Amino acid sequence: MKIIGHEKIIKLLDRSIDKENVAQAYIFSGPVGVGKYTVALGFAEKLLDSSGIQSQAGVIRPDLLIVQPEIEEKKGVIRVGDIKIEAVRNFQHQAGLSTAGGKYKVAIFDDADRMTKEAQNALLKNLEEPDKNLVVVLVVQNEKKILATILSRCQKIKFGTVAAAKMEKNIPLGTKNKEETLFWSLGRPGFMRELLKDKREMDFRKESLEELRGLFTKNFSDRFSLAARLSADGNIAAKKLNLWLVIFRQVLLGKDELAKISQSQSLKLIEKIDESLRLIMNTNANIKLVLENLFINF
Repeated sequence: MKIIGHEKIIKLLDRSIDKENVAQAYIFSGPVGVGKYTVALGFAEKLLDSSGIQSQAGVIRPDLLIVQPEIEEKKGVIRVGDIKIEAVRNFQHQAGLSTAGGKYKVAIFDDADRMTKEAQNALLKNLEEPDKNLVVVLVVQNEKKILATILSRCQKIKFGTVAAAKMEKNIPLGTKNKEETLFWSLGRPGFMRELLKDKREMDFRKESLEELRGLFTKNFSDRFSLAARLSADGNIAAKKLNLWLVIFRQVLLGKDELAKISQSQSLKLIEKIDESLRLIMNTNANIKLVLENLFINF
């Protein structure tokens, strides 16, 4: 997958390979959809290819280990779970096997901020006693969820959103609603790919924004009606809440005016939405009640 933006970060990583100064562990942190995981895969590709291991379509590289959160479905809701200690132990077993003749073995922990405390403590052993051939990349949105003892042993690389001019260059010629696509991408290549792939995503985002704006003006009866409607599909509800989080964070950056709310109110609502998402995605809580409790805060 093509990497959009982040040229300085890529040059930094390339230079570390050229100078044989690759760190044992990295933390790629930044907002969802900006390309952290894509850059991590590209970095791994270069490390492994520089070791003489050529990628082959349809073949899983034995020297590239991917650890991701568990995905499960409960009551029709697809929930993103944690990365548990069992996943880290499986990684440690795979990492202990001999490499396929190359210099490096690379492990990418996607959504690493979903690791449980037990899993993080288990991973800490690899960072305290590093294998010189193993490079670990932790991809996170929220560094605060990572143990300080892990953070101190990683090289931190922060990702931001991508400039509109760079995003625009990657929108195919002839694309309709180009300006709208660019606007709703919010500087995130992952969002732009979704919009270009499925035209319904644009309508979904517009509808979600109007619903969010309406929460500031509607009475409690109308808010609870919206809660009832959204609770019919937990996956859609979670997707809208995630989009609202992005919009509120844009407000904090001064890039959007949402009903002219203050930054302090934005922070409060971000916390409330985060908690609601946690309940919807990680527990068996009644989705309608979770949304009603959230909407009271608008």
